[in-house]
Amino acid sequence: MSLEDIRQFLGNRNIVSIMVTQTLTMFIAWLWWPYRSLYILALGASKEVLGALLMIEMVGGMIFQLPGGILADRWGRKRVMLLSAIIGLGSPLIYLFAMNWVHIAPALLLASTSALSRPAYNALIAESLPPEKRGSGFAAISFVQKIPQIFTGVIGGYIIDRYGVLSGVRMILTASFFASLTGVLIYWRGLEETLISHTSGKIKNRGFSLRGVSQIPRDVLLLTIVASLSAFGVRMIFDFSVVYAVEVIGLSKMEYGLIGTMVSFINLFLTLPGGILAEVW
Repeated sequence: MSLEDIRQFLGNRNIVSIMVTQTLTMFIAWLWWPYRSLYILALGASKEVLGALLMIEMVGGMIFQLPGGILADRWGRKRVMLLSAIIGLGSPLIYLFAMNWVHIAPALLLASTSALSRPAYNALIAESLPPEKRGSGFAAISFVQKIPQIFTGVIGGYIIDRYGVLSGVRMILTASFFASLTGVLIYWRGLEETLISHTSGKIKNRGFSLRGVSQIPRDVLLLTIVASLSAFGVRMIFDFSVVYAVEVIGLSKMEYGLIGTMVSFINLFLTLPGGILAEVW
């Protein structure tokens, strides 16, 4: 990636708005996300209940993604991203004031509405970048978003070790709400619609049919199957890994965060080369 490419990305309002918003919100979110399971357990949930609650979030994400794509084509990318961000403000507030694990279900459902914006988010980035630079552009955005994750595991682990799971997570959740609110304002003021007026009419009048699934290219279908199998395996253990590390192995939260830091560091520095190689090869 050349300096000219970097200047081009930084000169695009949409790309800068997304980079700033996602970096800020991800920094705060990843201070407590690795320890979310411990927080829910501290509110009185069992391991079985924890799994059932997290299933609500996954099912909600599946349900919201399809209408999110339809709305992105009919209402525009910016409107859907703003709507999703505003609805999502309720999630950290419910987590913050939860006194029992029962209160967590609506927070997870609101969090899953972020799937509404996923199609609009991807479409807006793609439409904001030149076609020949989309691979490196997506990689650059992902690279910047992942930088905070190098530090968040250790910082979040230190806060939770020092103040306890409930008090420590609630401190971070307060900051998370204000970071999300700032993100809404940046989206509102900074994003520019990319759904072109002369094509949006055709898109709005286009009907939706599941028959279109049969027309998915073979390569895309294979990628979908592989991603589904991978996601199934990861989700089986991801939210329980911190419980295993703390309760079975006996790690402190900060030690667990240090492991996450090493993983994020490796992940970060494989992202940009991956995007560049995708364009070269």
